[in-house]
Amino acid sequence: MPRDQAADAQHLYDDRATKYDDSWHPRFAQHVIELLELKPGERVLDLACGTGLVTFAAAQAVGPTGSVTGVDISSGMLAQAHLKQLSTNVENVEFHQHSITSLSNLAGVQGRQFDAITCASALVLLSNPALALKHWARFLKPGGRLVTDVTHIRSQLGHLTLERVGRTLEIPIPSYRLRFETPQHFQELLEQAGLVDVDIKLVSQVQANDHGDGVGAYVCNMNQPRIDRDYTVEDGKSIFEKLMGSRYGEALAADNVKDRARQLFLEDWAELANDKGEIEEVDGVFVGVGWKPQ
Repeated sequence: MPRDQAADAQHLYDDRATKYDDSWHPRFAQHVIELLELKPGERVLDLACGTGLVTFAAAQAVGPTGSVTGVDISSGMLAQAHLKQLSTNVENVEFHQHSITSLSNLAGVQGRQFDAITCASALVLLSNPALALKHWARFLKPGGRLVTDVTHIRSQLGHLTLERVGRTLEIPIPSYRLRFETPQHFQELLEQAGLVDVDIKLVSQVQANDHGDGVGAYVCNMNQPRIDRDYTVEDGKSIFEKLMGSRYGEALAADNVKDRARQLFLEDWAELANDKGEIEEVDGVFVGVGWKPQ
């Protein structure tokens, strides 16, 4: 049975809301804004806006003559965003609690078109990202741009391995990264949504070069991604058990399936090892920017 994607997202991010900003996400939000090259007076739609990291940065960039509309399904994340808005008195921002995959029935978005649309750190949570991207593109003005991202296929290897297990057992987990095996797959998805001049960059969580302090300093060579850490085959046992206690693993933690899931997880995990027995986890996300034709 397909998962309820909206309910999954709400549960996952309600749990993380109060600590979400204690991460690399604030800096990544600045990278998103830099890539958008926003101008004063523009209108921005920030999907999966969460605590408002991209939202408020965009609001500053477009100024008082512009506006930013944030949409998120998580009441916990939006509560944090509202607290920020109250404390900063930002007036050119509005928030809506709603699924980002069905915007046509959202009053704050209906009939509107935007100069820019963002969806940061959320596309891989959608069961049908191709359909979502086509839906979002309808709300772009001609000449408008959309930016979104997907994690590198060698990043967060525990979650990725668990997703493979779920697919084998036909018990889906709330993550859909396997469709993004390469940056080319990501680019094709953006182009299928009708976007052109698509540009994909691999962005690291830590500075990757000495090209200043903007997003360029965090861009990696796609063929030489930064290795974040090395695991061993033996590490798979503890990683599996940790995942079983998380929202991602709960569907596979039932007594009648957990043993089989563990076996498959450890087999798939071992296959990730190189000839030295090391399992290299990459640090990085692919960030894509595409434009709606004029």
